[in-house]
Amino acid sequence: MVSQAKADDEVRFICALGYDQVTNLRFPTTYAWTSRGKIAIIRWKYAWFNSKNVTPEQRCEQVSSRFQTAYNNQSLAYITNSKLNNQPVICTAKEVDAPCNTTLLTLRPEDDPQQILEDLKEILRGRATKPIEHSSKQEPVYYKIDINKFLQTAPVEKE
Repeated sequence: MVSQAKADDEVRFICALGYDQVTNLRFPTTYAWTSRGKIAIIRWKYAWFNSKNVTPEQRCEQVSSRFQTAYNNQSLAYITNSKLNNQPVICTAKEVDAPCNTTLLTLRPEDDPQQILEDLKEILRGRATKPIEHSSKQEPVYYKIDINKFLQTAPVEKE
């Protein structure tokens, strides 16, 4: 009975097709899968760098795996923007002013790192009503995230 309760509390970050009400289409979506249901975080509508080599499905799988890593290593306490290999990234940190712990997203040159960070913060704080649509040198900004509260209160998608 104890092992079943533990399994019910398990959180998994997965990539699955998610329904977009605006376009009436399904897109790869990074979800947090909880005992309450699946919570959409990022809807992958566009190709990465307009590349035929990296599909939205591949990006979704990569980023979902990174969210799982960050959740497992308990570094989702803060999210911030930074640069890695001269590319803008969104990453996790264990405290303010700490270096990146886990890279969540590598951004495209045309993406605004602070806007993506702000959008992700709103989602992970349970204030956004829809997932980020990933479509589009600054000082890093750190946002505290209560990932457990998000997982307990964010709206779940119904299929």
